[in-house]
Amino acid sequence: ELGCEVTTLGNHEFDYRSQGLTASLLAAAESGDPVPALVLCNIDWAAMEAEGLTEEQQLLRDAFSSYGMTDYTVITKGDVKIAVFGIFGEDSLACAPTCVLKFRDASEAAAETVADIKANEDVDMILCVSHAGTNPDQQKSEDEILAKKVPEIDLIISGHTHTTLEEPIRHGDTYIVSCGEYGKNLGTLSMRQQSDGRWEMTSYALLPITPAIDADLPTQERIDGFMKSVDSDYLS
Repeated sequence: ELGCEVTTLGNHEFDYRSQGLTASLLAAAESGDPVPALVLCNIDWAAMEAEGLTEEQQLLRDAFSSYGMTDYTVITKGDVKIAVFGIFGEDSLACAPTCVLKFRDASEAAAETVADIKANEDVDMILCVSHAGTNPDQQKSEDEILAKKVPEIDLIISGHTHTTLEEPIRHGDTYIVSCGEYGKNLGTLSMRQQSDGRWEMTSYALLPITPAIDADLPTQERIDGFMKSVDSDYLS
């Protein structure tokens, strides 16, 4: 309903354990509704396979396959092709005690994914949807570490830490943006491609979502329906 085209996993997707995430993904895939592409590049399947996949790990792998999760996807806006990949951060994993998956270092996996994109895709921009986040402590600011280690990324849409960035963070030619928590803001930005192929951000704003904004009635009806279903079918 939001028109979201690409998303990734975060720690709260594991709140209802592997079975809950599996059921959610299968329900979405079988719904017939338009659903966003799901991208995530740093699940460490090799390490898990070496140990032998557990029943829950296999359950999730099958669900990811049924939904169509990939390391990255390519979307086209006008005449601009954008490769979008996803990462899951260290702190995100620490906040997901029921997650049975193992993950690779985000920067290492991202560097390999960017190399794959450059080798196999003709794209104008490389974008990361990240559930890793930023932090005032540079040693803990995972998306800033990612920007420094993988400078080919043009834009990082940062989540997990609920950070409200009134201005983008920039490292080299990589921008990091984050619009806070709980849908309180809608982020909007514009970028312009330079002669060297990299992108300059020309505008950036956070638009507050307040009660003063009238609800879109069809969307509100869907939300109310979901809330009723959750209350009656899952929490009663």
